Amino acid sequence: MTKILEFDKYKNMSMNQLDSQYDMEVITETEQEIVIKTYRTSRHLEERVQETLEQILKKYSRERLIPILYTVLKELIINATKANQKRVFFEENNYDITNAEHYDIGIKQYKKIFSENMGEIYAPKCKLKDYYCMIMFEYNDSGLTIEIRNNTLIAKQEEKSLREKLAMAMGYDDLAQFYMDNADNTEGAGLGLALIIIMMKGEGIDPNLFRISITDEYTSARLEIPFTDE
Repeated sequence: MTKILEFDKYKNMSMNQLDSQYDMEVITETEQEIVIKTYRTSRHLEERVQETLEQILKKYSRERLIPILYTVLKELIINATKANQKRVFFEENNYDITNAEHYDIGIKQYKKIFSENMGEIYAPKCKLKDYYCMIMFEYNDSGLTIEIRNNTLIAKQEEKSLREKLAMAMGYDDLAQFYMDNADNTEGAGLGLALIIIMMKGEGIDPNLFRISITDEYTSARLEIPFTDE
């Protein structure tokens, strides 16, 4: 299995070839590495991600994984870009996301104004602050590593909820049963990540190959798909 690509060499790259309509750019595209930078989700981005998965997985005769990995990636990209948009909202309204009281007030207000077209409004603001989402693919004969990283801080409350849902999902093999058992708590990125775990298990992919890393500088979701026993 290959090591994840060196992220730091991409984070300061310019967007001089930016597609202004969709706020995305293919930073790197080689025989073993593809990197896409974006500030919001869009149909154009989703199509590019699907094409990339098809390109890689067909090369290694793993076409059956295309649907599940596309679903997983779409969820992770949405989570990352929404987190950046939320950070902009908090900063514009002078809420400290690390302050529990500020967070409770800010998140209630954010949910009131939230809509699916927020990306069109907040993408330029995220770009101005360089709050980006980096989608990184690294692959060879041994396997595929995908990392989705956004460079904004996650609140402690959100991290706690995320970890709890991921741990809970490890005990489930049935998606419908998980949803029924957690019907009263269906909001937030944590639930989507839990559903990812269950989908992976359903495809026979070891869920321990999916990892979430949270630091003071970024949040990263990393998935490894081995192509060999080694």
